[in-house]
Amino acid sequence: MNMKKLLSLTVAAVMLISVMLTFTACSAYGGIEKNFLNAGFEVVDTTDEDGENVLDITASLEDGEVSCTVHVLKHGTLLKGNLMYAVIAEYSGDKEAMEALDDYLDGELASVLEDLDASKIVNGNCLLIPIPLNLNIEDSVDEMIEIFNK
Repeated sequence: MNMKKLLSLTVAAVMLISVMLTFTACSAYGGIEKNFLNAGFEVVDTTDEDGENVLDITASLEDGEVSCTVHVLKHGTLLKGNLMYAVIAEYSGDKEAMEALDDYLDGELASVLEDLDASKIVNGNCLLIPIPLNLNIEDSVDEMIEIFNK
């Protein structure tokens, strides 16, 4: 094999590997947010009172060792009895999301997450913490999990 063909194959292999790494490093949050917005949820500004109240519930999402971006989406109103919050912790990678889930199942969020199937509340590098504030808690959680995994 001549040097020109070898160089061409090497460059092609490097480009293919670069493209594969680029696609695997993408966050799942963009698609998840789109699914929630299509289902009637709205993004909550975490700096206003509504967002701060939800963040107080999930204050242990960042533990100093692994950082994440916390997103809050809301559907319904408390007055109508159908208020739901989908708190999504976006980690830098899939491994960090799974490690965080293990920590939460042993820690402060255990009571919120204890009855949920762990495989359904982790999607790529994102972790869902459903917070339904209504009478149909189980149906609301199931709905948020379905949207999260579309």
